[in-house]
Amino acid sequence: MPKNVAIRQLLDCSEQEFWDRIFRCEEFNQYLYEGLGFEYELEEWNPETGYRRAKVCPAQQMPRAVARVLGERFTYVEEGTLDRSTGNYRFVVIPSTSAGRIRVRGTVSIQPVSPQQCERLVTLEIGADVLGLGRLIETYFAATTRAQYAKNAALVNDYLAELR
Repeated sequence: MPKNVAIRQLLDCSEQEFWDRIFRCEEFNQYLYEGLGFEYELEEWNPETGYRRAKVCPAQQMPRAVARVLGERFTYVEEGTLDRSTGNYRFVVIPSTSAGRIRVRGTVSIQPVSPQQCERLVTLEIGADVLGLGRLIETYFAATTRAQYAKNAALVNDYLAELR
């Protein structure tokens, strides 16, 4: 059974500023992934359709059992589309290995809190059909994703503070 994760974070910007200065800003993405210690390459970005595709190589050490399934040099592609009518970014994560057995999909939505703050809600569904290791992989991905988004929120707020 897939693991569902919901992450809520307060960001120091308006809803519009999030989409313009954070989500659509390649300079921020370079800053973000460098701050997370990841290798990052934007493969495609279409501002008209909201389609985005990026290749990411995480830097964290995986548990040995997970590394045996995913490989030591694990990468993934995040592919998603920003729906301007709903204000939601829907994405899938395509792992470099075991793509048929590991599924990650999610949504990012932004809700205004005040003129200077918004709340980011990230919902994820993480599933791993790997005999004997599925639950471990799901738990590992859920935990690392939570930790990465916590760092991500701090980097967003630091980046915006530097712009002001």
